[in-house]
Amino acid sequence: METAVIDELTEKLLADQEKAPVIGASLVPLILRAQGIEVVPSLQGGQIMPTMDRVSRILKQVFFKTEQGLAFALLGMAKISQTPQVGIVTSGPGGLNTVTALADATRDCAPVGMIAGQVPQELIGTDAFQGTDIIEVVRPVTKSARLVKSIDQLLESVPRDLGTAMSGKPGSVLWDLPKDVQFAPADIHACREKIKSYHSFVQKPELDTESLDRAISLLYQSDTPVLMAGYGLALAAVHDEFHELIEKTKLPVIHTLPGKSAVLSSYQYNLGMLGMHGLYASSAAAHHADLIFALGARYDDRAVGNPTLFAPQAQDRTALVHVDSEETQFYKADALKPSKLNVLGDAGDVVRYLLEYLDPKKIQIDSWRRQIEQWQRESPPPKSEHHNSELLDIIHVLETINDLTEHDHADKIVVTDVGNHQMWSAQRIAITGPRSFVTSAGIGTLGSGISQAIGAQLAAPERLVISIEGDEGYYACGPELRTAARYNLPIKVMVINNGGQCIVRQWTTHMFGGNNVGVIDHVNGVADMDIVANAQSYGVEAERVSLKTELPLAMQRMIAANGPYVIECVVPHEDCYPWIKPGTGFLDIVMGKD
Repeated sequence: METAVIDELTEKLLADQEKAPVIGASLVPLILRAQGIEVVPSLQGGQIMPTMDRVSRILKQVFFKTEQGLAFALLGMAKISQTPQVGIVTSGPGGLNTVTALADATRDCAPVGMIAGQVPQELIGTDAFQGTDIIEVVRPVTKSARLVKSIDQLLESVPRDLGTAMSGKPGSVLWDLPKDVQFAPADIHACREKIKSYHSFVQKPELDTESLDRAISLLYQSDTPVLMAGYGLALAAVHDEFHELIEKTKLPVIHTLPGKSAVLSSYQYNLGMLGMHGLYASSAAAHHADLIFALGARYDDRAVGNPTLFAPQAQDRTALVHVDSEETQFYKADALKPSKLNVLGDAGDVVRYLLEYLDPKKIQIDSWRRQIEQWQRESPPPKSEHHNSELLDIIHVLETINDLTEHDHADKIVVTDVGNHQMWSAQRIAITGPRSFVTSAGIGTLGSGISQAIGAQLAAPERLVISIEGDEGYYACGPELRTAARYNLPIKVMVINNGGQCIVRQWTTHMFGGNNVGVIDHVNGVADMDIVANAQSYGVEAERVSLKTELPLAMQRMIAANGPYVIECVVPHEDCYPWIKPGTGFLDIVMGKD
């Protein structure tokens, strides 16, 4: 806690008492600043006005156009900063509109908090205007949801609950703040002494070294091992240590969708994402592995597919190692329980333990590496159906992003929305540094991309942030471009316009007899909306490209722009491959159209 800063802000509040007497709401900015929070995403409303007034006098607020956008921006901020972030909304629809993002945060391990206004306590339960029992609504999708009944509870609960948000598997918390508590008179000096930091409430599991030693023994006995990098590695902030480990051992690495930025693309044995739209070498390595060592990854359904068909040799050896910081995660993949060796511990502690105690000389897998190199040579990522055409295609867009950012923007952050462009990005975007890939993975919320990009830019104003959107995702979150323009946040948005929900269309085409109901929104193959004019209406520079030759200069203009910028990339529809359909396994992988 920055004591001197809090003292200075306290004096500022005291000096301003004629205009703004010290009340419960006055404590909110002090409490938030004590947690290291400087920027507060906000959206004004009737039951939260006292808090908005006091926060605006002390901290920087960024006002969003929708509560959904605000809440997803918090996820972007938390994922890039790896610290808790807090937003403020009003009661009723204000809080209700954040529920999806709060659920997304808990699933994707983003430590976020939401302060929601509430009617005075005597009116709770009376159907007062915009009064809603938000606590019972969000309780199933948050780590903590609390009605704040007094100033003392406000002082105590915010740091404690943010500690909960950061402990184990991170997630979301919410405080319901009644208007009478916001207006309650407060003794600033007495309250100042009670303000704490969330750090003292963060709980970290003790490393289960006995199980970890068993996992190391299994690794020494293994002929075909792989490491599976999950998002837990990013949370543990051990990018350099992890790469020291894999360079020493030369172990093959596969990764989950959220775990993409845990491993550099330049690592020789980075096989890429596994699973439903994973690369061939990665899924093949998982299938043939006799040990999978998952670091901060939970063997979810999109990675595993049909659990009875997944990694049969590793299952036979009870050699699916599952490292996790929260014990409850071990028991969610029911079908794999008998095949797993669970190791409780922070992924960072595990990496450091392996660096100290693992003997690379005992890992003899030369023939396995040769097999992997053969898969990499013979089954590279499939080319676009339109790679020989002058027409722009999605894969060319991603390759151009890699080429134009390789040197001058190696620390770029790529944010995706949800859809096939998300899967292609997970396959193709080059990772050159930590905390560089942000996406909605566990819930897969369409329309979260631009908002998460805004949050990433707020957390890292010095880094280039590129948001890759589908046309459908753009429709869902486009209004937040006005937020980017209002605060001149230089996010770069690339809209992949193929005229509809590409990923759902792939399923309806191949699994529902071509009944593409509700997934096509186009005229002559292009989405029936002027995306460029729409972006410009929000005050954002924009242009449209449809040819490969047009893209490099357009991207150079985009990157050079001082503010937000949109490029609409008009591309033909095509399916995303490789593809392991639901209910199947690696042996049924589809590499392209028949």
